[in-house]
Amino acid sequence: MDIAHLTGWSALAITVGAIIFRAGYRMGRDDALSFGEEPERHQETSYTFRGLNFLLSDEPDKAIEAFTNVVRINSETVEIHLSLGNLFRSRGEVGRAIRIHQNLIARPSLSDAYRKAALYALGEDYRQGGFVDRAIDSFRRVLELDPNHRKALAGLQALHENEGRWDIALDILKRLVKVTGEEDPRREAHLLIKIGLEQARTLGEGDDHPGIDWFRKAIRVYPGCVEAFRLLGEAQLSQNKVKGAIQTFATLKKNRPSHFFMLMEPLKRAYIEQGDLGGFEECMRNAVNAPSASPRLIVLWSRELQSRNRTREAVDVLLKGYSKYPGSVVMARLLVRLLGHLNREEEALGVAVRCLDHLLSRQPGFQCSQCGFQSQDIYWKCPQCHRWDAMEPM
Repeated sequence: MDIAHLTGWSALAITVGAIIFRAGYRMGRDDALSFGEEPERHQETSYTFRGLNFLLSDEPDKAIEAFTNVVRINSETVEIHLSLGNLFRSRGEVGRAIRIHQNLIARPSLSDAYRKAALYALGEDYRQGGFVDRAIDSFRRVLELDPNHRKALAGLQALHENEGRWDIALDILKRLVKVTGEEDPRREAHLLIKIGLEQARTLGEGDDHPGIDWFRKAIRVYPGCVEAFRLLGEAQLSQNKVKGAIQTFATLKKNRPSHFFMLMEPLKRAYIEQGDLGGFEECMRNAVNAPSASPRLIVLWSRELQSRNRTREAVDVLLKGYSKYPGSVVMARLLVRLLGHLNREEEALGVAVRCLDHLLSRQPGFQCSQCGFQSQDIYWKCPQCHRWDAMEPM
């Protein structure tokens, strides 16, 4: 097992378990050779066992105390130093974690495997402490020892992304994809968008919008990227390429219909610039009547119809949509208001009652008074905390 990749509580337990195995083996061997001659080794193993037990019992303070005693007895225990530093970091004591991991790295005889583990742990310390440049340096030093270290690459990528260094973040993401074989098209697409937006701000949009190529790249990487379609269509509108913008928006309707509602306003602008408001209405009518139409799209189109004083058509659209989405509160609210405007109070009341019934059918009816577990049915023994007769009606 490569200790450089061990993180978290479970990994910590595995690490300490390996230590205990070696310590137990050594203690048994020493017992056979010279029983009672090395009490410190027995004490070291005893503290290690205690530390692991406290760790598995979710008592980190006591685990730290036990592991500190191990380090006091045997300062050469690299694994315990690593575990102790990670424990301090998990408690928010970043300064102590940094000192422990720095001291490990300073050892001239430290193996490459342990050096990688210590450098990665130090990078995590710095990242949690907000020392971004130092964290980046630590992760880079890990990659000098192991260019394919997944977690160091992931940590470095996240840091550059958080700092808005989009081009560097994208380069590292591509390295990470090669190492893991796991593509992340959504992240890559949004990094491409950020690079395009940055270039547009730096160079100015002008006649030759510098972001367009980047938005197109984002769409090729992830054909469902709503933001890339929106920005590409807006850029085309700014260049008076109205037909191109309409085609861009229409492509998103096909690729990701659930989010098409987000492009309704720029699509409307495009059709108005083309002088074809009827074309916009036909496009929206087709979108709303499609099986993939989302509740938000139906609501937006209904409001558009209402704004044109076509309230009855808006109500018909909502009634049809509400039959598909009886749990949509936004749709029910608008429908009740419009039905009231048309003096159809009885229908409005029916819609409100149906919406409430649907919502209540999905609400839990009972809650455990001990742990808060909720369910629609009563359990005489709570499935979460296993207390008897603790479920109360809500």
